[in-house]
Amino acid sequence: MERVPSSATQQIVLARDGFELTVAIRGAEMQSLVGPDGHEYLWQAGPAWPRHAPILFPAICRHPADLLRVDNREYPLGHHGFARDLDFEVTDQSPDHVTLSLNDSPFTSRHYPFPFRLDISYRLTNSGVLVEFRVHNPGHRAAPFGIGSHPAFNWPLDPAAAAEEHTVHFERPEPGNIRRTHDNLLLPGIFRNLSLAGGQLKLAPEHFVEGAIILEALRSAALQYRSPSGRTIHLRWSGFTELALWSPPEGGFLCIEPWRGLPAPWDWSGDEGGRPDLEHIAPKETRSYAYRIDIETP
Repeated sequence: MERVPSSATQQIVLARDGFELTVAIRGAEMQSLVGPDGHEYLWQAGPAWPRHAPILFPAICRHPADLLRVDNREYPLGHHGFARDLDFEVTDQSPDHVTLSLNDSPFTSRHYPFPFRLDISYRLTNSGVLVEFRVHNPGHRAAPFGIGSHPAFNWPLDPAAAAEEHTVHFERPEPGNIRRTHDNLLLPGIFRNLSLAGGQLKLAPEHFVEGAIILEALRSAALQYRSPSGRTIHLRWSGFTELALWSPPEGGFLCIEPWRGLPAPWDWSGDEGGRPDLEHIAPKETRSYAYRIDIETP
């Protein structure tokens, strides 16, 4: 997919109660979250992965041959859609809050033939940041889409700690299906070599050799990502129904990704409107999704 020209480098810095959040105009992407103790919690990009916390819209991962099919037409749509690579408009701002908006355009219509408005809001709290998504369908027919967030947190959270000393604790046991992808397309089988039925995962690089851990039929609405020192990221979400955990072979960060929708199946060739895993928003309807990051320091 081609990219539109962009100023690309403009950033907004929010501050409250010792927290400092940096958000880029391009992609409405968080780029830094520094706590009152001066500790950086977000991955600062690098050879392992050049991003920090991209927005996934209107697709999660990929479609076969990177083609979206609607009404017997094919539309080229790249990895994770286009929102992460486009400039948003700042529509509301204060010292500790910003809302950025993206509307459909002739460019987006060449890749996704539905009108939309996507609003991303960031609001600092006294313990972290609240991230809110709103999707509005101004059109005259239902629109299918996937939406998610892809924040990468430093792993280890404390540089002196070993990666294998970190754990993820879910709010509830997660005995449901664990799915995997190949080439970012959803595989049909259920991954059975790893269980989260106890609600806890002791992190290790080998868990991600086969790619992301994808939880469908998610029971929890919160988790804790803990370091051995007690430094902890508390993540709570609403509106999202799936979640992925991912780290690259090189390590350095852990992505904790709330999703609404799944990657396209590896053999999918049907109309996007026929996918049951996606969100389907009615004409003139608005839907909301949110997650909150709260920081606990030793």
